[in-house]
Amino acid sequence: MRTMLPAAVITAALMTALTPAPAQASPPSQNVTALLGTYGFGRAAVIGQAGRNAGVWRSYSVRSGFAGDDLTITYRPATAPSRAETTVYTAAFNQVKDAQGECNKVGADGVARRVWVSYRCRTGIVASYTLLVR
Repeated sequence: MRTMLPAAVITAALMTALTPAPAQASPPSQNVTALLGTYGFGRAAVIGQAGRNAGVWRSYSVRSGFAGDDLTITYRPATAPSRAETTVYTAAFNQVKDAQGECNKVGADGVARRVWVSYRCRTGIVASYTLLVR
């Protein structure tokens, strides 16, 4: 028994040292893909492209439905407001029926999904509303 105990201890130590560790889970992706909202026909593509050009999200896709176009985006969730405002897009009155309403809807949808922390809709010299986010 005395001769078996040191051999068992050495064997257990070797097995522990030589056994590969379980694979560590890779860190979760920081990007999220989610539905931002449903907007007027043709408007989701305009908003999606403008947001991508502004660097607010990485990519977007549009799917037409019965009530409008669904805008799905891939973005990094915001945890704190950015130091400077970013212009996402401008809704002109000749392009959309209710430019102020659309601006507020996109802004509120973005806050609800943590795309940005806060927003404001600024009216311009030309009859339009510009979405600014932090």
